[in-house]
Amino acid sequence: MELNSEQIVKLIEQVSGIPELLKKEGELAEILEKFKKVEGYLSRFKNLEELTSHLMEIEDKIYLCKTYLTTNEAAAYVSMSKFTLLEAAKRGDITFFTPPSKFYYFTKEDLDNWLSGFRIPCNKELKEQIEKEEQEKNSNGR
Repeated sequence: MELNSEQIVKLIEQVSGIPELLKKEGELAEILEKFKKVEGYLSRFKNLEELTSHLMEIEDKIYLCKTYLTTNEAAAYVSMSKFTLLEAAKRGDITFFTPPSKFYYFTKEDLDNWLSGFRIPCNKELKEQIEKEEQEKNSNGR
């Protein structure tokens, strides 16, 4: 059985699915555009390890959107060890929540307030405070 060129082209189209692809040209263009966007995003990273590290970092920081943080999230939020944070909570230095479970929960506001209690003033602030105290002392001594 011999096929002419027209029959060969028709057979190739049927086997390859080209007509179906042509019908989905709009969808393919959309998919291609999405791939270009992904490729642009991925081009920011040198290798897969760098991308993975970046995604893990994002995942770790999602806790910032939460109201109540687990001990691990709270420790990461204040950049200290879980042990140090739990010891402060057990001493009563920081407010925490412990619903009927063995877990501790913290709010960002409580963590921020606790950290601000450790603020060390700069030299300029110390100097201004000393000057203020001297002025008050002189005005009361008169």
